[in-house]
Amino acid sequence: MPLSSASGRQRLIFFTSYAAQSRGWVYAERHDEAPTMKCRQCKSGVLGEAAYVREFYPGRLRVAVVLLQSVCDSCGHTRTLSAQHDENLRRLAARKSAYGDVLMGEDYIALRKRHSLTRPQMARVLGVSIRTYTRYENEDAYPVKSTRLLIELAIGKPEVLHFLADKADLALGLREEC
Repeated sequence: MPLSSASGRQRLIFFTSYAAQSRGWVYAERHDEAPTMKCRQCKSGVLGEAAYVREFYPGRLRVAVVLLQSVCDSCGHTRTLSAQHDENLRRLAARKSAYGDVLMGEDYIALRKRHSLTRPQMARVLGVSIRTYTRYENEDAYPVKSTRLLIELAIGKPEVLHFLADKADLALGLREEC
């Protein structure tokens, strides 16, 4: 099992023995024989597979998702390849079952984009600060039950969001599908 080091809310787990040890990361040997790819940043290093754990706390429950990325063994530059990105999206979507009735950040983003609103506009419609709304989208914070119910109502019945937008003096657009 690879070793890791804590870094805020994300822990990096490396599968290569080469990289910037000055950053305090702990490494384990890579066990697969994946094709090597040169680093675009320093042009001399080789990208090795790495993973990091992104933790979410919906309803005081800890949900940890291991996400993939590549790290240069020379300069420590990180990059997510397209195959890794696709797998990360699949892993993030799979966490929904652990959330119960708590909305995911993607739900807030989809609602906002469906009505062609910016974050400041959506925050104004909901009556929260821009910073608070951004935290909802990033899943750094979760709304209180009354706000969550209001957002769920707006997702299910677009006329509710139109009513709130009228009260906030905003015009809404509506896209067919997001």
